[in-house]
Amino acid sequence: MKIAKFLVYYIMGLAGILFISASPALFSGGSFFDVSHYFLELRQLLAAIFTPADWVYMYKDRPEPLLEFLWEPYQYSMTVFVGGLLLGIGLAFLLALVTMFLPGWTKSIIGRLLNILEAVPDLLLAFSLQLFVVWFYKQTNIQLVSFTALGQDKVYILPIIAIAVLPLVTMYKIILMLMDEEMTKSYVQMAKSKGLEKSIILSVHVTRNIVKSLFFNSKIILWGSLSSLLIIEYIFNMNGITSFFREDFRPIVSAVILSMIFTPFFIIYQGTELFIFKDHKVSRETSLSMNRFIGDFNLRPGGKRLKQILITIGAHFRNLKFLVGFIIISGTVCVSMIYSITADPLIDKFYHITNEEGRLVSAAPHSPEYVFLGTDELGYSIFDQLLAGAKYTILFALAIAFLRMSIGFLLAIPYTFFLPSRIQRGIEKIVDGMHFLPMTIIAFLLLTPVLWMPPGGFTTTQTERIVYQGLILVLLAVPLIVTLFGSEMKLLMQEEYVVSTKVLGGSSLHLLWKHLLPHLSARMGIVFGQQFIQTLLIFIHLGVFNIYFGGTDVDYSPMQADPPTSTTYEWSGLIGAAKDSLMTGRWWFIIPVLLCFMGIILSMQLIIQGIKEVQHKRVGIPVSNPMGWKKIFRRKKQAERQVEAPSEESFVFINSEHRAL
Repeated sequence: MKIAKFLVYYIMGLAGILFISASPALFSGGSFFDVSHYFLELRQLLAAIFTPADWVYMYKDRPEPLLEFLWEPYQYSMTVFVGGLLLGIGLAFLLALVTMFLPGWTKSIIGRLLNILEAVPDLLLAFSLQLFVVWFYKQTNIQLVSFTALGQDKVYILPIIAIAVLPLVTMYKIILMLMDEEMTKSYVQMAKSKGLEKSIILSVHVTRNIVKSLFFNSKIILWGSLSSLLIIEYIFNMNGITSFFREDFRPIVSAVILSMIFTPFFIIYQGTELFIFKDHKVSRETSLSMNRFIGDFNLRPGGKRLKQILITIGAHFRNLKFLVGFIIISGTVCVSMIYSITADPLIDKFYHITNEEGRLVSAAPHSPEYVFLGTDELGYSIFDQLLAGAKYTILFALAIAFLRMSIGFLLAIPYTFFLPSRIQRGIEKIVDGMHFLPMTIIAFLLLTPVLWMPPGGFTTTQTERIVYQGLILVLLAVPLIVTLFGSEMKLLMQEEYVVSTKVLGGSSLHLLWKHLLPHLSARMGIVFGQQFIQTLLIFIHLGVFNIYFGGTDVDYSPMQADPPTSTTYEWSGLIGAAKDSLMTGRWWFIIPVLLCFMGIILSMQLIIQGIKEVQHKRVGIPVSNPMGWKKIFRRKKQAERQVEAPSEESFVFINSEHRAL
């Protein structure tokens, strides 16, 4: 039975890959959402799957056997990817074990450093590693490692390090959180009472009990790391599997490459869950049944709910981290809007720069020596483009994150409470398969036919392209968010106060509004922030390949064509020259915009941390140094309140006969 389930889930995953691979046909020939042509392409793809003669890869207009041609690049990519994944997880485990023996202030410093490292986009990290190797070579004439692949040569060390950063940071936080939770349990206290050392408890008992949770959490890390693989291979000029995906865009090639990436991770994770781990969910299903849906329920009981919402919002704005992050993001949007209204022209252009004597000293592109933050190849100010595009980048990302979170939450309600348990488990397994497909590759596959301007110009309006891109980026993440909120709701349904509400006859709507929503509100805020950051990273990844939000304006002139540009001036439009900027030494093409992305990501991380601290304070969990500036002033006040040591005159002595009374 388990083998049959495994095969069914695998076939369903492959079917989803086929549907995705044929999707560019919806927009071929200048059409927009041509369903009939899509099904025709899908039928041809199915026929090609069962016709081995059609399994060819067009390499320089020469057909090559598909699997044989892709096998070596596939091995190369998987070696680098799995090496980076194992390196990151291994270092995270060792660092977490060491951290458990460190004092609290050291833990805080390590956590803040890793938060900063987590905010660094993978593109900036790879770019910085290459620059460091080049700088070190110029200073010492020693090349530490190869920083790019040339010809048939392969590069391993730097790509593995770049891929390992995300697993290192994320897994470290998860391991530390799980270890802290385990150390509060009764069996740990018993082990301590028997005299076992902390190192033995951590390495033997705690580690063994968190392995299963780490396994399930590693799927999210795998998903994020797979999205970075496309960027890492591009920046390091690797002839990996994703590079061949870009060169031959036919559905059969896309389907085979996605299946090759999907299959090994599906076998490892789904096989482990079905054949090794035992599923205990069935025993808890009885607690998920709901009462009548509406019942007697008043949405506004005397304005108390509105007052509670305002109090909650005020508590967040009194948190320093939340306030700083909110001010930076909202302030950036406001400055961008004011600049767009008042600036004339919107983007300054500096084609030639002369000195006081009228001599030419610089031609486009200009370095920051002549223009603040420099200009692009066409002479347009990068600083002006950052100011003008900030509102589009941030507002689009906020809108996509909000839609992901809200749609996922609304769909999680019927998914959790009204679907049969068997259907729920089937959906969970199908959605789990999405963790093994790189989101960046899927987004690139679905968005390129619409956002890349054809030779005859766009046949769609900018509004249509923005709506389509937003819809795709929302739908790619909604299934995962639905199952995430569904799991949270199932845990809350086991609480005693929820069971009591159901016994007393509370309706489903009453239960959702009065009990589940208040407890899920903080979690919704955290998910919103995480989805905002993920959307920004997808903007960066797509920008590397000149796929910009709202569309890419392409110049098809046969002589000296201009580089592709964004139609909305959003930030990812400045990232298209990422690879060329390293080769030419024009770092200002890419570094300023990546630092802006990093600043916004750090700001959202502050907001997420602020939400967590407010929630922890609400439920009584101690927060370590939530507002450092208050702690400083509190120490000063405590020092001022110190009194002198009591003297003998400060006491009234009672004689022995009074004490006897």
